[in-house]
Formats: sequence, C-alpha cells, structure tokens
Amino acid sequence: MSNQQPTPPFEQPLRRLLDPSYPLCREDVLWALGFIKKKVADRAPEWSGLDRPQLLAHFACFADMALLLLYRRSPSGQETACFRTMLSELLPRD
Repeated sequence: MSNQQPTPPFEQPLRRLLDPSYPLCREDVLWALGFIKKKVADRAPEWSGLDRPQLLAHFACFADMALLLLYRRSPSGQETACFRTMLSELLPRD
C-alpha cells in the first residue's frame, strides 16, 4: 500500500505550463486564466498569505495575459515568465 496521494487533476496541465521548454498557446492561457479565476473565487489558500504587493503583481500579470488574448498577440518572454511565476504559486508545496 502506497501512502502517496493521487495527483489532483489540475496539477498535470499546470505543471506542463510551468515547463520553460513548453511554448504557451492561446488555449493554454485561456485554461490557466479560467483556473486562476476559479481559485480566486474559491479563496485559494495558496494565495491567502500573499501580501498586497504580490496580489497586485498577480493581478497585473493576469490582466496583461487577458489583454494579449484580446489583441491576439503572443506573450513576450517577460510576460510568459511572469505568468509562470504566478501559476507556480498555485501548486502545492512539496
């Protein structure tokens, strides 16, 4: 009997998006934005301890990615790095 807990279904796509060698596509960004929106609405414990500057930085990153989708522009390296940093905070700490 293994005491390893099953991986939650959201972790696999989230871990894939965090891989720097994986290029983000529109569908990935849409999925991630929806996932973030749901986590915030559910008052995700992963973000409850963040201070105000971190939350504002996450909001700015979220808004930038949403605007990129509206204008159908690919994210820059800096925008992708910001997005991946924000997403990494949604994974459980090992």
